[in-house]
Amino acid sequence: MPNLEEIAKLSGFSKATVSRVLNKSRHVSPETREKILRVIREMDYVPNRNAVSLSKGRTMQIGMITAGITEVILPFMTSFVEAAAEHGFQTIIYTSDSDRQRELQAFEDLKQKRVDGLLIITCVNDLSVVSSYGKYGPIVSWQRMDRPDIPSVAMDQYDGYKLAVEHLLSLGVTKIANAFGRPSSLNTQRRIQAYEDLMEERGLEIRRDWYFKSVYHLEDGQAVVRRLLGAPEENSGASRPRREAAAGEPGLLEAAGRADGEEAREGGARSADERAFRPRLDRAASPPSAERARVSAASGGGPGDAAYGGGDSARLREAAADAGDRRSEFSEPPQAIVCANDYVAAGVLSEARRLRWSVPERLRIVSFDNMQIAGTLGLTSVQNPIRDQAYNAFALLSPRLLGRQIPLKPLAFGLNVRETT
Repeated sequence: MPNLEEIAKLSGFSKATVSRVLNKSRHVSPETREKILRVIREMDYVPNRNAVSLSKGRTMQIGMITAGITEVILPFMTSFVEAAAEHGFQTIIYTSDSDRQRELQAFEDLKQKRVDGLLIITCVNDLSVVSSYGKYGPIVSWQRMDRPDIPSVAMDQYDGYKLAVEHLLSLGVTKIANAFGRPSSLNTQRRIQAYEDLMEERGLEIRRDWYFKSVYHLEDGQAVVRRLLGAPEENSGASRPRREAAAGEPGLLEAAGRADGEEAREGGARSADERAFRPRLDRAASPPSAERARVSAASGGGPGDAAYGGGDSARLREAAADAGDRRSEFSEPPQAIVCANDYVAAGVLSEARRLRWSVPERLRIVSFDNMQIAGTLGLTSVQNPIRDQAYNAFALLSPRLLGRQIPLKPLAFGLNVRETT
């Protein structure tokens, strides 16, 4: 394996000049750079990363901490990787599955100089523990952490949610349901506050019975519609992977630890964060499995019809669409629903159409984030500047990583009105 000295000798330049080329310094002429790069390619030279780290005093690596990865947080992660790469930094992803010890490895790597900084997307360790590692390198969070020593790129969700509710009110819609994420999340609390403030200002009824919490994914949006219409529940919770904390609700979570048996002994109690990483809609229990099997068997249903009793599925859909026949726990359906994110809204839209609840004639849908799926499905969605938040996350790390402050980008919510309203 060739070394730096051999590359310098073969190219006819000093080791210092070769080093500048390897470090992508601008203080090298294009001709010199190309000659050295040609030798590097011919010799298949690969710099020793450990040696580079020792010489620079930096690893040129940043860690991202998250409980897990889903489609909701991927745009933020991808944008941060791109922002870091523009300045020569690689990114390492630490997934904890809400395990404190696994998550602490990222902070220990910061302490031991295996990474130069950390970005927190979700965090299960106590903030006091997280804060104690700040002396070893810069730490930034996607969401507010209630610690002045942990900077964040948080935006006040009140402002974005206000745009959604104001839009519906401007259309004469006053009966509004809400599908929220983590119950204890600051984002959820601010969204609730926005809805209730606007309704109270206009003297309208606040429908807390239409609050759905722990709603994260497409299938959760479908479950919301089934509950509103009184349609049979799909008993999919037992087989669904543990992924709540990775559902686009960044911030502080509770750590995993209790076994399922412990939860059962405590009467099925869960934490405010629905800790077990299992998305659970706060809803009535599904029909007993024996009864579901009986309905399916009686109707001769196939694999695709089990949830709706096979041959009776058309009748059930018609019944769900008929307000007079609705078997819902609610006395009336809402006129609109504001969703936690675009994927929840996609589930609401697909299930509403399947059950013949016409959109937007009888149900209007507003989502949050305005990802690509929102445009594809025609969802009215609040524009959440996720890419700029990711850029700002790197900018907040930049003083200690680069020795200079990168300018922050201004952040503001917007509203993209489409077919669902």
